[in-house]
This record gives sequence, structure tokens and C-alpha cells, in this order.
Amino acid sequence: MNQIYRLNTPTTKIHSFPLLRFRASLSVTGDSTMSTNSVRVAAAQMTSITDLAANFTTCSRLVKEAASAGAKLLCFPEAFSFVGTNDGDSVRIAQPLDGPIMDQYCSLARDSSIWLSLGGFQEKGSDPQHLLNTHVIVDDTGKIQTTYRKIHL
Repeated sequence: MNQIYRLNTPTTKIHSFPLLRFRASLSVTGDSTMSTNSVRVAAAQMTSITDLAANFTTCSRLVKEAASAGAKLLCFPEAFSFVGTNDGDSVRIAQPLDGPIMDQYCSLARDSSIWLSLGGFQEKGSDPQHLLNTHVIVDDTGKIQTTYRKIHL
């Protein structure tokens, strides 16, 4: 696999993946020039901790690096915003999609003009004892375009 960009962290890389009509090409190109019908997509790898603010700072840095490298979509892993160490931590910090945590990520997408694929957000549901593991797609204007509530929890 030919690396196009290397971000400032040793485990994070951006590769060029041509996307045509929501269908990904099976090959990775080493050419830094892209055709007019392709989109640069970045994948972020990070280690989330129990500190929401620190995780947002890391995500913010990765978003800015990806956007400056020309990415139009950045995909974050599951549990990007928080990983609890004790039982109940995630339930305790869960917020609705219109809460302040998601508002920060929507603002980040808007300010950086980049789409975000947020792999797993701890969404507060109607049952206060359980959370929803929600995949969220935010567009480059900061609007949530779609969500998928994973059913394995």
C-alpha cells in the first residue's frame, strides 16, 4: 500500500481511496494527483480515554490535519469520544445527539469543511440504564446527515 500522507502521530495515516458513486475502489493509488471524480478519505486511529475534553482535543487535531491534507471525509473508530474504565461510565456520560458533545463535533466538521464518520457515539436513549451505540455521519456544514443505532448492545 502506497502511503500518500503521514500525519504527525505514528499510528495515523491518510491514504487516497477513490470513491465513485458511494462505491469504493479496491486499489489504493500512490499517485498524489486525483481525478475529478474522486474523493480523498482519511481514517483516524486513536486511543480514547475517560476524558471527554482530551479526546475531543485529539479528534480536533486529527480533523485539522486530515482537512489540511485534502481529505473530504474523516472516519473515526468506535468509542472515539469516550472509553470508560468502570462499569457504568459510558452510561453516565451518554448524551442525546443534540447535546453538547455532538454539538462540538458538528462545529468541528463545519469549521474544518470536512465530513465526519463518527464510529460509535454513546447516545442517551429512553432507558436511563442503557445507552445507544450510534454511528453518526456529519456533513461539512456541521449537520447530522444520518445515524445508525447499532443493535448489538
